[in-house]
Amino acid sequence: MRGRCACGWRGTSRYPIDWKKVREDDDPDAYDTSGPYTEWEAHLDDVAERAVTLPEDLVALPGQVRERLDRMWLEDDTARGYTTMLRACGELEAIVAQVGPEAAQVLGREHDEATDAIAEALGTTEKAARARLRHYEHLTWN
Repeated sequence: MRGRCACGWRGTSRYPIDWKKVREDDDPDAYDTSGPYTEWEAHLDDVAERAVTLPEDLVALPGQVRERLDRMWLEDDTARGYTTMLRACGELEAIVAQVGPEAAQVLGREHDEATDAIAEALGTTEKAARARLRHYEHLTWN
């Protein structure tokens, strides 16, 4: 076994499986995958280290918004409560629709061939970075 990631990364170490102990009805989760998993976690830490750092005051905001919306759902299980939640979602979408396209268009113009650098800064694959750029370049808010 080796660790692997959707981005194409493959772990360097191999972790043998004792095929004499493998039975057809065995649950794959019964095997010790801690070695590949530990390598994969280290890979994710490395990716996160190379990605751009969000401003400290921005890091916690998405979680706080989600927590507040969850609390609202528990406190007001009525049409008004759901309407309030939907309005909050609209406000968030409006922010994304204003900021996302501008950032994507500037990056697209200034870094046309540097998708690998953009992907690294976003902490994702080149394919995912291109998809994100395309998504935001063509996003409109009505």
